[in-house]
Amino acid sequence: MPSSSPRVLSTRFAIVEQSLADAIERLRDAVGSPQVRELRSRAQSYERAVQSWKTLPPTEDQRAALLKLVLELHIEVISLGKAS
Repeated sequence: MPSSSPRVLSTRFAIVEQSLADAIERLRDAVGSPQVRELRSRAQSYERAVQSWKTLPPTEDQRAALLKLVLELHIEVISLGKAS
């Protein structure tokens, strides 16, 4: 299946949405600190980008870039929880 097929794109979109939702939920429960505030800010920025995709679909490069950023954020949020 080519990487630009609708199935692959929707799978990547679902991964972005789910990872972002999980990170935001974990950050809601986190104790406020400069690091938590920075992670929340990034999560909100990524969430706005995802929301904008509903009216203006992203290019494959944009989708791949945001997927990478969201997964990195998710790892940082999980690590933050383990450090607490």
